[in-house]
Amino acid sequence: MYILDTNIVSNFLRDRSSTSRLRQRILDTSPEQLFITVITVEEILRGALNQINQVRRNTEVVNAYARFSALVNAVNEFQILPYTEEAQQIFGTLPPGILRVGRQDCRIAAIAKSRGFVIVTANVTDFEAIGLAPVEDWTL
Repeated sequence: MYILDTNIVSNFLRDRSSTSRLRQRILDTSPEQLFITVITVEEILRGALNQINQVRRNTEVVNAYARFSALVNAVNEFQILPYTEEAQQIFGTLPPGILRVGRQDCRIAAIAKSRGFVIVTANVTDFEAIGLAPVEDWTL
């Protein structure tokens, strides 16, 4: 089972018409084996909300809301894993030096550890530094 990291989901959604290696690998993997986390949903929607806030006084607001709506629909095509008490306990054991890698990445790694899943990311170095779950880069 695989958890797709935020950068992988973002690349996949951005390149919907592409035939990239990443896109093909995701499409070739059974949907029952692919998951994203609520952390990734938060990060993606937060980015879209920031875009809306930047253009609120501009005629681009309609387009920004259309992109936001499309992202909501797109992330709902994935199975979304919650952030559980078990994941929080795992996260709580991480030393401060590892947390500096990135709290959200650490939370995703904690979810992966709690489920025994592999993290798919282009950010291999940081997830390997966290050290909670196996990591694969499907962009190579």
